[in-house]
Amino acid sequence: MWARELGLRSGVNIPLHACEHFYIVTEPIENLKQLPVLRVPDECAYYKEDAGKMMLGAFETKAKAWGMEGIPDDFCFDQLPEDIEHFEPILSLGLKRMPLLNNVGIRTFFNGPESFTPDNRYYLGEANNCKGYWVAAGYNSIGIISSGGAGMALARWIDNGSPPFDLWEVDLRRAEPFQINRKYLKERVTESLGLLYADHFPYLQPKTSRNIRRSPFHNYLKDLGAVFGEVAGYERANWFSKADQMQQYEYDWGKQNWFDNQRLEHLAVRQGVGLFDMSSFGKIRVEGKDALRFLQKMCAGEIDVEVGGTHKKIANEITVPANSSVDIVDKNSSFYLMETDLIRGGASAASTLEYMTSYEILDDA
Repeated sequence: MWARELGLRSGVNIPLHACEHFYIVTEPIENLKQLPVLRVPDECAYYKEDAGKMMLGAFETKAKAWGMEGIPDDFCFDQLPEDIEHFEPILSLGLKRMPLLNNVGIRTFFNGPESFTPDNRYYLGEANNCKGYWVAAGYNSIGIISSGGAGMALARWIDNGSPPFDLWEVDLRRAEPFQINRKYLKERVTESLGLLYADHFPYLQPKTSRNIRRSPFHNYLKDLGAVFGEVAGYERANWFSKADQMQQYEYDWGKQNWFDNQRLEHLAVRQGVGLFDMSSFGKIRVEGKDALRFLQKMCAGEIDVEVGGTHKKIANEITVPANSSVDIVDKNSSFYLMETDLIRGGASAASTLEYMTSYEILDDA
């Protein structure tokens, strides 16, 4: 919970925020045997035998953010005020799910804070702007289950200087500067907590803290039926609805409602012409008299092509996203523009730049 404030002291961006987490523990129940943990995602609840008592906890769909003014200096594993009204819907379903709860008293009503991140994935790795600042934080209530693997991965990363396997999903460098904003975090983490027990449908889009970044074409695309997804705070047109179709996702485990729309868009571009809004892509400008020679070393294919050409994929290592391209903008001034998709985890442009800079030794680039 303290990682955000601690990071700010060193200029490190660690966007996370505390939420209130509720559970109850009953009085001792006679002849209660050891039971497996029961999770009921449809009811946002979990049940756990606890030394002859029952525990009922919740990850409700709309959580309560806490600590908007910062975490008090003297706060140490303390409890927060009870909120029976907030927990009552979970408890009511619990009494039906496990009838024996109707006949026992409640010994403990616990409400304590836990930290959550905007995308419900924890942070691991070294800060890109502060050498030697390593982070393992924001575990979204899965810290115990993640600790062994995360600890091993981070130890090897520190020891070897590179991650032992693909850790883009949890890499700290995906965090965007704007995400440190308290208002943004307060709104988003109330949704993050509930995602623990929600259906993680393909292409699931967040509902809270939207419209942070918009391209100049946003309203024009919206009027054309665009259905937007969020990438690093940007509203990106993911697909276009038809005139007789709702302008929103209908999530499913099979073909979703945009499947045919995507086919029509693909055919339109393949058989005709299309305009792609690249505002949400990270951009790196490479210039200098050795820019071409430098990019030739970095890239897996030929860069010395005509102006307007595009070369896909820079030389890919585990620390670099594979979906990067180089656009040849102006060869006379040795100006090359790299575009890297932000969709893989977030700030891949910054990470690609860091990787490239490590190879820029003797070249004037």
